[in-house]
Amino acid sequence: MKLRVSRAGWVLLAGDLFAFLLFAYYGKLAHHLPVSIPGLLDTLAPFLLGWILAITWFRTYSERAYRSFGRLLLFTFLSWTVACPIGLVIRAWWTGVPMTWVFSWVAYLITFAFLLGWRVPFSIVYALRRQYRRHLA
Repeated sequence: MKLRVSRAGWVLLAGDLFAFLLFAYYGKLAHHLPVSIPGLLDTLAPFLLGWILAITWFRTYSERAYRSFGRLLLFTFLSWTVACPIGLVIRAWWTGVPMTWVFSWVAYLITFAFLLGWRVPFSIVYALRRQYRRHLA
């Protein structure tokens, strides 16, 4: 079965990538580390690998995953709840720094907040656009 991603799905993906970038940028600033492209990519890579695995499994960018506000919340929660631990394990292996509960929860909650901070307005605009198009038809 081939997965088709609509234009709205691509917009959602772009916003999600920006949310991940904000997470890495915020982390660098919060820990007084230099912010550079290689440094951001080094921080992002493990979590993006986890995200890719989760979104492939849940089909997070198919229209059924964001058709309604409730589905968007559910698929965001499921995808990030699977992706974050994968990213944490990859990060621990990649850096040689063991996972801590504090970092794990902070990474989970902050990134989830950034994802929802973007996805909730997306869902509202998407619903309004669908309603407007139905009204025109």
